Amino acid sequence: MTLGELIAALEAEDPAKVVARGFTHPHSYRGYYHDLAFEPDRNVTVGEMLADAYSAVGETFEGWKGGDFTMGRSTDVWLSYEGCCSDEEITAGSLAAMLTNTVEAVA
Repeated sequence: MTLGELIAALEAEDPAKVVARGFTHPHSYRGYYHDLAFEPDRNVTVGEMLADAYSAVGETFEGWKGGDFTMGRSTDVWLSYEGCCSDEEITAGSLAAMLTNTVEAVA
């Protein structure tokens, strides 16, 4: 899945929806520095994930061993802690699973 596809999928959802397993903190993916990764997070809203995805568009991140990599809407996206190489690509299926595993919002 690309960053643009991820953004489009998140835009189609209720931003207040809280998912049990989502993501935060965009960064250069250690597996492929030119790709984008997000760190896994728990109990995060779709709106928060969308804001993190938007924040990465056009942003330049430093690769793990150096170099600058600018992310765009055609950049592939992964789920991985910064500095790690998880091999967990965000796909349409994995995103759908995230979006269906919701939790009650805390008021």
